[in-house]
Amino acid sequence: MNAMKRWLAAACMLGIVGGAVAADSTHGFTTLERADARALAAPASHNAPTLLKLWSLDCVYCKKNLAVFAELVEADPRLRLLTLAVEQPLPEHARVLDSLGVGAGRYAYGGDAPEALAYAIDPAWGGELPRTLFFDGRGGVMAVSGVVKAERVYELLGLVQPASGR
Repeated sequence: MNAMKRWLAAACMLGIVGGAVAADSTHGFTTLERADARALAAPASHNAPTLLKLWSLDCVYCKKNLAVFAELVEADPRLRLLTLAVEQPLPEHARVLDSLGVGAGRYAYGGDAPEALAYAIDPAWGGELPRTLFFDGRGGVMAVSGVVKAERVYELLGLVQPASGR
């Protein structure tokens, strides 16, 4: 009986430690499978103007656009920024977002095939980066590839740019 208790205790500890390792392996990101990706990209999921920035560690223009978007969101409380790393999460993803001042709303590809996840997010997307989905918060969405300037963000979202000049 004593051996069985020790075995059960060890199994419980492995489960707890294993869960902690699994949670830590995402580096603060929510990993997405196909159904999650479809839900994240559904216009009905966003009741406020939201930018869903698809990016990769090796995309220089993605990082430049993330910096612009982070500044916009900080200056305009109407806007939300979500990021989706189009690869498995690594510690470097968190470091990049932290350095740009991008907080919550961090997503990354999960275990499904990258092509399947890309299709679930945007069936018209060919995989080019940078890519941003602009949700107007009223059920509309516009997907844009390439670098997007601050003024264009407001235009795509159907918002008037604040008078501060941003």
